Amino acid sequence: MIMSTGRLDVSPLTVPERPLVSIVIPCLNEENYITALLDSLAAQDYGPGGIEILVSDGGSSDRTRELVRDYPSPFRRLVLVDNPRRITVAGLNEGMAAATGDCWIIIGAHSSVRHDFVRQSVEALRRTGAACVGGPIDTIGEGVTHRAIAAAMSSPFGVGNAAFRYAGSDEAERDVDTVPFGCYHRRVWEVVGPFDETIDGADEDSYNARLIEAGGRIVLVPAIRSSYFPRRSLKALAKQYFEYGAAKGTLLARGRPLRPRHFVPSAMVTGGPALAILGIFFVPARLLLLLLSGVYAVTGFYFARRAAHAAGANSPLTLAAMGIMHLTYGAGFIAGGWREHRRLRHAPARVSEPLVDSPS
Repeated sequence: MIMSTGRLDVSPLTVPERPLVSIVIPCLNEENYITALLDSLAAQDYGPGGIEILVSDGGSSDRTRELVRDYPSPFRRLVLVDNPRRITVAGLNEGMAAATGDCWIIIGAHSSVRHDFVRQSVEALRRTGAACVGGPIDTIGEGVTHRAIAAAMSSPFGVGNAAFRYAGSDEAERDVDTVPFGCYHRRVWEVVGPFDETIDGADEDSYNARLIEAGGRIVLVPAIRSSYFPRRSLKALAKQYFEYGAAKGTLLARGRPLRPRHFVPSAMVTGGPALAILGIFFVPARLLLLLLSGVYAVTGFYFARRAAHAAGANSPLTLAAMGIMHLTYGAGFIAGGWREHRRLRHAPARVSEPLVDSPS
């Protein structure tokens, strides 16, 4: 059980003029991406001497570890950290255990950052007094299917009101519930504690919920820019979103509050079959199912066409990616919630104490 141990709003969250920035990169078999990410961090106009890198590796079987060890590091430190549990949240905890910075940033290995990413993050953290700041993320695809997946993940229809997925650089800064690749004040780690290793796939989102409960603010700053390379196949996308949904379902079963966008896919997954069955006996249910299916198809195609045009992707394939995201997330949400409900029901009485859990 992970419990918060204090508040983030009892005194100002000040940051040194030039803080040491710890960057934690959880990874597993990322030989295709890790060098490019390290190159983008080495090119930061903040100066690599003000940055330490903690690559938390879950036992890669490809060349990831070799590439990190042999990298000609210009950083204050470049450390390869072992993550024997091989899950993201454990990797984050292992990396943070080795971090020494005044503030810390989580970056996924499937990513790249703009040359001013660290400087903009530090300046925003100092200017806003927030506990965490972060910016919009540009999702990039490199092939027909890859571009369609990227387009689907950059559309409000695909991901709901997760503003960081599609916010423009000309928008105003604003408080939000989560950001990707956030820059956190060091005190967050001291107050909120480590990530909950019993839930993988809900790492940053649920950690940020605990941060807000502890009195901290999260600010979306459009000037902070990064890029993300999504899964390359629809099968991998389905697996990813099933795991995302399962993690959120687990949180719900533990009594955690969730945002409305987290419930919509599961309502679709349960509501559609329910109306189909009722429609066998009741005409209104059949008509309602046809109406809702039509609205989904028309709305989905409209947004898929817009997103595909912006990304240079195929519209029908983009719509298919959106549908896969919604269906697998909804199914995962139901499965994760049911599994956790059964676990809690059959667990010893002591686990019924209030649990505080630990992010397209």
